[in-house]
Amino acid sequence: MALPAAPDSEQLDDSVTPSGPDTSETSAPHDDEPTATRVSAGVRWGVLGVLVLVILASLGYLGGRVVNDGTGSGWGRVTSAFSGSDSLQSERDDAMSQARQFALRVNNYGPDMLDAKSGQMPKYRQLVEAVVTAKFRTDFENEGVPYAEASVSQTGVKRTTQIYSAGVAAIDSDTATVLVAGSFTNSYPKKKGSTDYLTGTPEPYRFEVSMVKTGGKWLVDAFTPAEKASSSSTGSGSTGSGSTGSGSTGGAQ
Repeated sequence: MALPAAPDSEQLDDSVTPSGPDTSETSAPHDDEPTATRVSAGVRWGVLGVLVLVILASLGYLGGRVVNDGTGSGWGRVTSAFSGSDSLQSERDDAMSQARQFALRVNNYGPDMLDAKSGQMPKYRQLVEAVVTAKFRTDFENEGVPYAEASVSQTGVKRTTQIYSAGVAAIDSDTATVLVAGSFTNSYPKKKGSTDYLTGTPEPYRFEVSMVKTGGKWLVDAFTPAEKASSSSTGSGSTGSGSTGSGSTGGAQ
C-alpha cells in the first residue's frame, strides 16, 4: 500500500498565519512639548515678574514718602506699625499736655498768691516758669507777670480759666505748634477788702503755642492769639499792659 505524500514544505509555510500581535510597525514616542505651551508658560512668568517689580517699586516709593515726609515723624509711624506703640502720638500727647498746663497756670491767679510785702506773686511765677523756656521766661518776667501782679494788688482781681480743647497743628523731633482754646473769667470783690466777689462773663480765647523740646521735655517758647498767628507767628505772647491780663491770653478774646 502506498503512503500519502508529505506536504510540500513551501505550501506549509505559506498557509500558516502567525497568531501573535503584529509587530511589523512600531510607533516611536514623541518627547517634544508643543511650542505653543512653552510660549504660554514663558509669557505667564514674564508678566508675574513685571508685577513683582511694580509692587516692589511702589512700596519703595511709598516708604520713601513716609520716612521723608518733612516732619521727621514718618519713621516713627513705620516702626509703630510693627512694635504696637505709637511714639508720635506719645509726643503729641506730651506737647498738648504742656500747652494745657501753660494755659491753666498763666490764667489762674488771685489775691491768695500775692505777697503783701513785695507786691509780687512768687507761686504764680514759679508755676508758669516751670513750663516755659528761658527765652520766654525773660519776656514773661519783663512784660507779663508785672501786669498780673499790679492788677491783683490794685483791684483784687481773681482770674480762673477753663480749657475747651487742644490740638497739635505741627510737630517734629524738637519743635511743635499746639492750638489751645478756652475761656477765662475775672471776678472782682464787691468792695475793697471784701471776700465776696462779683463774677464776670467768661471771655473766650484761642491761641497758638510754639513749643521746643529741651532736655526731653516740651516747653513753651512763644504764643500768639490764633487770629494773629498768620501775621505774627514769632510773637513772644507778651501783650504788655494793653492786654487783659498777664501777657497771656487776653489778646485772643
